[in-house]
Amino acid sequence: MYRNESKVSAKFILLLFISLATLAKANGQTSHLYPPFTKWYQDPLGLKPIQLSTAFGFVCGSVTTAACLLLTKNDSACQKKLSPYWEGGYGFGYKPPFTKVLQNDVGILYGIRKWMSLGVGLNFSRFKDQVNDTWTLGLMPLARWYLYKSPSLNLFFQYGAGISYSFVRFPLTGTGWEADTARTGTQFNFLSKYGVGIEARLSRRFIFQTSIKHFHLSNGNIKGIQRNPSHDSNMFFVGLVYNKF
Repeated sequence: MYRNESKVSAKFILLLFISLATLAKANGQTSHLYPPFTKWYQDPLGLKPIQLSTAFGFVCGSVTTAACLLLTKNDSACQKKLSPYWEGGYGFGYKPPFTKVLQNDVGILYGIRKWMSLGVGLNFSRFKDQVNDTWTLGLMPLARWYLYKSPSLNLFFQYGAGISYSFVRFPLTGTGWEADTARTGTQFNFLSKYGVGIEARLSRRFIFQTSIKHFHLSNGNIKGIQRNPSHDSNMFFVGLVYNKF
């Protein structure tokens, strides 16, 4: 029964990505679907009206998570347990000034369904380019959906959103698009991160995980659009999950 549910979920996600890619190709010019300087493959679920990498994406993610909990039965066979995790990642901003990003996440996952885990993580980020050079501390609740699960290998989709505080204002400049360069960011920002990954069991206690994720940081225009240049990057992560509790 569970394998059938996993196959259905995997087919649905695959169909969604194919549909988005087909839509982007059919439209040819994707500038009206995505933000400036963004190709569809850089932020696949950032197109309108989904916009998973924006504040609206937080609403979508929250509603989806709540629906999964409220509309599915609590499986008594599911072993609900806390699993500490760590992952480190590296990526590049795909918009000027092409900021390099180093990120370390530590947190806890809680298996709430066989096919779903909830969690929260602290992330420490370093942003550096010819203009910016700062460290950021963030807090991010997250949800992880397992598209395929077996004793040795799991395939998952993950989405998380939270808040952060930088040592100095970030970003210090915009992208160079029209008047955007004059914009200056803030120390307080919102975060969002989504992507796909794989868990591979190393032993009874340890699981190796690797993933590719889209990372977004902006302040949601809380200080006005002239103070919200934002940052977007594609990142590669590796890490460990410890199954003890």
